[in-house]
Amino acid sequence: MYRKLAITALLLGGAASLGFLVLHKGTKTHAEVANKEILSVTVTSPHTQTIIDHTGVAGTLVPREETTVMAELTNVRILDVSAEVGDHVKKGDPLAVLDTEGLRLQLAQMEADYAKARDEATRTLSIKDTGAVSESLIMEKRSALATMKAKVEEAKLAIRRATVHAPTGGVVFERRALVGGIANATDPLFRIARDGEIEAELRVPEGQANRVKPASNVHLTVPGVQGSLLGSVRLVSPRIDASDRAAAVRVTVPSAQGLMVGGFVHGDIELNPVTALALPATAIQRDGEGAFVWEVDASNHVVRHPVTPLLQRDGMALVEGVTPDLRVVQRAGTLIRAGDFVKTVEAR
Repeated sequence: MYRKLAITALLLGGAASLGFLVLHKGTKTHAEVANKEILSVTVTSPHTQTIIDHTGVAGTLVPREETTVMAELTNVRILDVSAEVGDHVKKGDPLAVLDTEGLRLQLAQMEADYAKARDEATRTLSIKDTGAVSESLIMEKRSALATMKAKVEEAKLAIRRATVHAPTGGVVFERRALVGGIANATDPLFRIARDGEIEAELRVPEGQANRVKPASNVHLTVPGVQGSLLGSVRLVSPRIDASDRAAAVRVTVPSAQGLMVGGFVHGDIELNPVTALALPATAIQRDGEGAFVWEVDASNHVVRHPVTPLLQRDGMALVEGVTPDLRVVQRAGTLIRAGDFVKTVEAR
């Protein structure tokens, strides 16, 4: 009987020891798991920063000032063309010659009519003192003489205008004049880029046009021209074109080999600088409700904090809806949830 009691006591003692060990081991595992579930995050605070934004737009190379050359005569045949596309011309250089045969015939007829009117006026005046002619007739002859003289001068001027001259110096970038063609006063014969100056006309969407200001820097890329050209905004059109909802922005272009009127150009325009509170772009999160950051409150719990992003550049984002004393998770992963308790490390 004593032997049975001893065995029973031994079994009960072993079971108790085993239970203690198991309980102790289970308690340690839970503590380790709890420690592993507490995330360590780097926190930062918003600071004021200024960012210069850029916008990339396309456009065309155009003359800074375009001069249209037109004939001053109508329905006159073109006899000769002395200017070609790409020619550099000076003010007054002859560009084309029109046929003057018909004009010279008209001039000869008018000169004959003028001589006749002059002879009649001379005869009338010679007998003025005899009283054989009235004062009104004398005035009529004088008026006819003056009219014919004016017509002769007009015919001579038309002949001089038969030679088309360059109204300004520059580069001819378009020629429509053809030998044997008919010139008139409504169709241009040539187009000249005044002084050879070429600039870029960029099309800026209306949402950004009001942020472009004169003298802003523009980095230009032109196919066939090596490297980037640094230009500056000369003027911003106050009108939005209904066809593409964009405004024309004229940009000065430094002289470079290979620039051609009508060529394609891409421009990167510096917009007005924006100053606001900034956070690392990695802190900005988005979901179905919009943009937000993970705020760490005083008790080290994570709180969803809505923000309004303004601008992002070089890894930094300007935002609205934050204050400088806000503690924000610098790089939030998918493991963070609202209400989580976290360990924090201040960003350097």
